[in-house]
Amino acid sequence: MRVIGTVKETGRSMGRSSLDDAVFLPNTFAEKSILGSKAFLMIFTLADDVENIEIASKEIVSVLRNEHKLRDSQDDDFRIMDAGAMVGAAQDAAALMSLLLTAIAAITLLVSGIGIMNVMFVTVAERTKEIGIAKAIGGKQGDILSQFLLESVILSMMGGVIGLIIGNSIIFIFRNTELISLAPSLMGIIIGFGFSALVGITFGFYPALKASRLDPVDALRSE
Repeated sequence: MRVIGTVKETGRSMGRSSLDDAVFLPNTFAEKSILGSKAFLMIFTLADDVENIEIASKEIVSVLRNEHKLRDSQDDDFRIMDAGAMVGAAQDAAALMSLLLTAIAAITLLVSGIGIMNVMFVTVAERTKEIGIAKAIGGKQGDILSQFLLESVILSMMGGVIGLIIGNSIIFIFRNTELISLAPSLMGIIIGFGFSALVGITFGFYPALKASRLDPVDALRSE
């Protein structure tokens, strides 16, 4: 083969390949010497206007069906894709993935919240006498509530810190790989801490409220 010319740089791409890195050969020569007669053929077309893409696609379908001699009852033996359809498919996939991750996160938060609630119930049961002593020396209901609610939040945020360490470690490991591109996010860390505190407050409130409402006399009698 002999190079007979070059094309101007366009910056455009065709699928995963760049037009600026492409080599153009005569179709018959390529089939005979390189690709073979059964090679997968792709035709790239460019519409003169974005609004005419749908019309152009219909015209291409009509031409190809005539060239392939397909009857009206026969399905297309080819496939047409446009940039808008590919972007739409990518957006749909991203939306589905976001929904799936949100569902997984919600289930995880619910399970972890129930675990925190159970731990706080056990804590209140084991420290009933301590609560009675605190109330006997002047501790108010709000003080007991704040104490146990703060413990619940601290417990939840400790789990959040462990999760952030694991998550950022995974980002650090995979950030320069070819399979996936990840980058740490300050907003992600803030949201993680925020949700940890929210889970602690939400699921720790009832055990803390129960502890604050204990009768001091009954609490002191407990063993």
